[in-house]
Amino acid sequence: MNLLEKRLQAYDDLLLAARGEIPADLAIQGGRILNVLTGEILEGDILVHRGFIAGLFTRGAKARETIDARGKTAIPAFIDPHVHIESSMVLPPEYARVVAANGTGTVLSDPHEIVNVMGVEGFAMMMDNAADLPLRLFFDIPTCVPSKREAESAGADVQADEVREMARLGGRKLGELMSYEEIISGEPAMTGIVKSGWELGLPRDAHFPMFSVLGGVFSSLTLPQKLGMGIGLLGAQALRMPSLAALPYGIFMRQLRQQAYPDLNAYLVALGLTADHETYGPEIQIKLDHGMRLMVSSHIFLTLPMMMPIFLQGVRRLKYKDMIGLCTDDIWPDDLVEMGGIAGVLRLLARNGIHPVDAVRFATANNAQRLAQAGIREAALLGALVPGNAADIVLVDGPLKDFKIGMVFHEGTLVAENGRLTQAAPAAKVAAKALDSVRLAPVSADTFRIPAPSANGKVRARVLVLPKPPALPFPNLEEQVLPVSGGVVERGDNIMIAVFNRYGKGSGTPVIGLIQGYTLKSGAAASTLSHDSHNLIVLGTNPEDMALAANSVIEMKGGMAAARDGNLLAKIAFPVGGIMADEKVEDMAVHARAFRQAIGELGLDPKSPILPFAIFSLPAGPGDKVTDRGIWDGAKKRLVELLV
Repeated sequence: MNLLEKRLQAYDDLLLAARGEIPADLAIQGGRILNVLTGEILEGDILVHRGFIAGLFTRGAKARETIDARGKTAIPAFIDPHVHIESSMVLPPEYARVVAANGTGTVLSDPHEIVNVMGVEGFAMMMDNAADLPLRLFFDIPTCVPSKREAESAGADVQADEVREMARLGGRKLGELMSYEEIISGEPAMTGIVKSGWELGLPRDAHFPMFSVLGGVFSSLTLPQKLGMGIGLLGAQALRMPSLAALPYGIFMRQLRQQAYPDLNAYLVALGLTADHETYGPEIQIKLDHGMRLMVSSHIFLTLPMMMPIFLQGVRRLKYKDMIGLCTDDIWPDDLVEMGGIAGVLRLLARNGIHPVDAVRFATANNAQRLAQAGIREAALLGALVPGNAADIVLVDGPLKDFKIGMVFHEGTLVAENGRLTQAAPAAKVAAKALDSVRLAPVSADTFRIPAPSANGKVRARVLVLPKPPALPFPNLEEQVLPVSGGVVERGDNIMIAVFNRYGKGSGTPVIGLIQGYTLKSGAAASTLSHDSHNLIVLGTNPEDMALAANSVIEMKGGMAAARDGNLLAKIAFPVGGIMADEKVEDMAVHARAFRQAIGELGLDPKSPILPFAIFSLPAGPGDKVTDRGIWDGAKKRLVELLV
């Protein structure tokens, strides 16, 4: 029974309880109530009956059970409108155990990762894990599988027919439409997917990064302007004075508002009412200028924190903040355990100068209003503590800005207290097909040697070159002359990347590329958690360590591994789809921390452990890439060979 059906079934009894003619099920007494619609915090009681709020400020009302809320503030349970549960490396029941205990009441998950691996069967598996949870779990329909058809292969190919099938299985909105170039140009497959969303009456989530625009603006700045940018950003972070970010924000905005954005216009014409989570800096205002709602993502703190002060300055300066929502997107298990999901993002917002009442609004009323307006009817009963709404209530202990989650009620039932569920979450259900998704034979060091057309001499090769900071780290192809010895191309001072199709669609031989200017100093790292097609990707400085890391992942039937000097430093097993495990989040967090430490020793950034695999292989992102089908020249929109 869905929330609307429950509401209608409880209609008569709710009226009786609201009028005080029958005892309510629950009264939360003596606390304070945050009204997210006015921004005020008022003292008062909350009356709950049959899972819904029957009244507010009801002193002396009769109830079968009472909760002493003195010293606590009641706020609506959080809504996470965009998350990839698979990035937490666990299945939905285990994910829900953590986030529900930390105040999340509704989740809209985009199972983009497992659908890349298993197609509609992966979607069905996630749906099978959505029942009997201490929160409300809906699923988006993944739309960009693979992310760029002409550049890479995934385990599935989602088009309009698959979208309709996943809608039939219960999909509630189109997940992030990240193939924005194809949508703008009217490419047939993506056009069919977007149109199917319109036809089915499904909301359509955006994915529209503007990195190339930001890069162009930054390169056009004068030296004094760049100095002003640096002073403002460093001051805002080092001195913990968010207001200093107004300087770089103003410099950027003056340049950005002088441009036209035909691609953004075309994208919004295609999607209609939407919300975007791929916003990291001053482009926030350009998107709002064009009527695009935004979701503040955990990435602004966890993945690209250097732009965070400018982004939050853009939020603070808004006269009306109704267009700002909040989501977690991708969050690793160790971050999930530490942060608790949305609750942790709220703490970070408050620490960085966002008023805690505004932060709560982003995660509740604003998310609910956007979803309801877009067509998710249940959302009209969520996001605010008002009579008639679902009794999804969080009691916060102490100052609101600390977001110390005490009690959590889901549809009027106490489901968690002090960070722990009151009842165990159900066991996960794993489809048999998910346990056999890595179809690769063991490899050797020779697999990673680059054969040359002659025994000796020189060759000209296409190399992915990273620009120097502060430019954004998106690689571009440049040609280099490299020596040949014994019929093998020597890598010089470049590192290697190898991408295997792990779904049995290729020969088992990887596409090998070379990268200049990256931070990997020694050893190798391998992963089948590698956005977004989740093929096996191996980065390394030598063939021996690359083979060791790759074979470790292949033997585990999916996972991540780091190796150096013939020794395995760390590994994480992902037997479910090559991207998840049926384990406790806390156990996966231990493995995740060990992997971060290991890649840090190799020279990679432990704060962004997935970035090395995505930045060089995700063709939907900016720059040139290496995929399972070849080297993708992003400027020419075609696959090329390593050797010229």
